[in-house]
Amino acid sequence: MNYSLRTFAVVLLLAGFVRRTNAQESPAVINAAFPGGNITVDSVRGNTVYIRPDLRDTGQDWFYWYFAAIPAKNDSITFRFPRSNCMTVSGPAVSTDKGKTWKWLDPGNALPDRFIYFGKAGEEVRFSMGMPYTRENFDRFFKPYRKQPSVNVESLCTTPKGRVIEKIIIGPPGKTPARYKVLLTARHHACEMMASYVLEGIIQTLLSKDKNIVALRENTEFMIIPFIDKDGVEDGDQGKARVPRDHNRDYNGESIYCSTGTLRSIVPKWSGGDLKVAMDLHCPWIKGNLNEHIYLVGNSDETIANQETEFMKHLAANNRGEVKYDPEKGIVPFGTAWNTASNYSQGTSFDEWASGLEGIRLATTFEIPYSVNGTQLLNPGNLRDFGKDVAVSILQYLRSSSE
Repeated sequence: MNYSLRTFAVVLLLAGFVRRTNAQESPAVINAAFPGGNITVDSVRGNTVYIRPDLRDTGQDWFYWYFAAIPAKNDSITFRFPRSNCMTVSGPAVSTDKGKTWKWLDPGNALPDRFIYFGKAGEEVRFSMGMPYTRENFDRFFKPYRKQPSVNVESLCTTPKGRVIEKIIIGPPGKTPARYKVLLTARHHACEMMASYVLEGIIQTLLSKDKNIVALRENTEFMIIPFIDKDGVEDGDQGKARVPRDHNRDYNGESIYCSTGTLRSIVPKWSGGDLKVAMDLHCPWIKGNLNEHIYLVGNSDETIANQETEFMKHLAANNRGEVKYDPEKGIVPFGTAWNTASNYSQGTSFDEWASGLEGIRLATTFEIPYSVNGTQLLNPGNLRDFGKDVAVSILQYLRSSSE
C-alpha cells in the first residue's frame, strides 16, 4: 500500500467509518505517511486507540511500529496493543519535531501493552518502539563529511523502487596506500534503527582530526554500507524474516537483493585479500535477557571466534563513553542461546559469508539493544559515543594484530 492510501485508510477509520462501542469523537488523526512509518489501527473506543505493528513484509510476528498523531483536543489518549511484546522495557519513544529528535516517553513507568499521552489539540507528535533512523537522518548527519578528501560516496546499487544505496569509502589520510581494509554494514533488517546511531559515532571518529585517530587510521581503508535494506527502511518495513528471504540470509546461492548480490560481487575485488575486519550492526529482539545487553555474535569458526575475544578486550579497554560494554556478557558463543546452526537454515548470513573471504581475521555481528544496556537508558547521543569506542577499538585491534 502506498503512503497516500495508507493515510487515507487510517483517516477514514478514525473519522468514524468503523463500528464503535460508542459514538464519540475521534481522539486523534493517526498518520504513517512518511519515511519509516508503520502502524495498523484496529479500532477506536472512546479515548483509546487500538493499534498494532503492520507485518506486511515479514513471515513471523515482529514488533516495529512508528506513527504520528494529531490530537483533536487537549486530553489524554491511550494507545493500546494486543500483546505485550510491542514496546521495550522503556515504553515508547516520542518526538515533537517530526522525528528529528527523540526521547523515551516515560521510561520508569512503562506498561506492557499500552501507553498514555496527554496531547495538545492540533499539535503533531510521533511515537515509535525505538528511535527511527531513515535516509533523512543519515543525509543530515553525513552532509559535513561528504567533501572531505578522504571520503568517496558512490552507489552500491539502485533498488527496485529506485532508491540509491550508498557505498562510502573512507581512505587513509593523505596518499598513504591501504594495508588493511574494513567492511561495515547496517540495516540488513530495516527496523533495527538503534544500530545506525552507533554507525554515526564510528564515522565521526574515523573522520576526526584528532592526531591519535589520524595516526591509527594510517594504512586503513573502510567500506561502509549504511542501509542494506534501504527500501525497507524508507517504507517502514519490519525487515526481519522478510518474505521471500531475509536480507541477512541472502549470502549463498544467487542473491535476490541488489544490495547483497552487489556486495558479494565487489568486496573480493575491492579488498584484494587485504580485508581484515567485517562487522555487521544489528539490534536484537525487543527486550529481556540477552536483548538488554550489547554483545557480539560468536562465530562458528573457532579461529575467528578467538579474534572476537581479542577485539572484545580492545573494546573493554577503550570503553570511555557512558554506554558500557560488559565483557562478561559481551559474546554469545556459537552453539548457545539462539546462536545455533538451526537459526541459519534459511541461508548464509553476512558474517558467515565474510568469514570465508581471503585475508579475513574478524567477521562478526554486533547487537545493539533498542532501549537499555543493562541499567543504562540508550539514546542517540550515548550510542554515538559508543560508536567512537568501537572505531578506536577496530583501529587498535588492526595495529596490535599486525605486530
